Amino acid sequence: MKRKHEMSSRDYATELIESYIQDAGLKPDDRLPSERDMCAMWDLNRTTLRNAIQRLIDTGLLYSRTGSGTFVAKPKFVRDLKDVYGFSEAVRLAGRVPGSRMISAELREADKYISRHLHVPLGTKVFGLRRVRLIDGIPAGVETAYVNVKLCPGIENHDYEHESLFDVLHLDYGIKIISGDEKLSVTTLDSVEAELLGKEEGHPAIYKSGYTVDADGEPVDCYRTVALSEYVRYATEMTAR
Repeated sequence: MKRKHEMSSRDYATELIESYIQDAGLKPDDRLPSERDMCAMWDLNRTTLRNAIQRLIDTGLLYSRTGSGTFVAKPKFVRDLKDVYGFSEAVRLAGRVPGSRMISAELREADKYISRHLHVPLGTKVFGLRRVRLIDGIPAGVETAYVNVKLCPGIENHDYEHESLFDVLHLDYGIKIISGDEKLSVTTLDSVEAELLGKEEGHPAIYKSGYTVDADGEPVDCYRTVALSEYVRYATEMTAR
């Protein structure tokens, strides 16, 4: 660990907490000592400690319960950007439990965004699906997808609160998604997203948008996802050329 004068007070306190979790062998849902005890252990003031705890909550290492204290969080769900799996399949492969809460599922007309990504004329009927995505029952993001109905007529007649869109496309329609394009950026929750995810408006989040393509090079769907960085991390493997 760096010496205290080589980093900010918050960074120093953050490293102390992380080291304590490791040295004490704390596991997910284990409780940290009280703020009073941690301040005494490391000679920290309460403001510095709370700032460090909040940083670790924001990064997903800790979580708090009002009146109960601060606890070690479960490891984040890591989504490999190279995977072409759907959300549900990726969560299952990570040993977690996927879930959804329906917001809307309906046929609609393609706007400019949808037309550009699905390569269909403006006004073409597409299937729009918007859900809150859950990991182990916890709201982790809001996902909106638009599907080219020409490839899968009747796709709107499924229960997407309990069925995976990826599975329906693959198993019911024989559509094999083989590639796509994704972009990531940093954003904040608007008022609607905040209410759906149980956070405050302006809470930091990850914005992901993209589209998928089948074996014939036909665009299958395009999507936008706002994910909470406390629960989801996107990663990929670096290789030398």
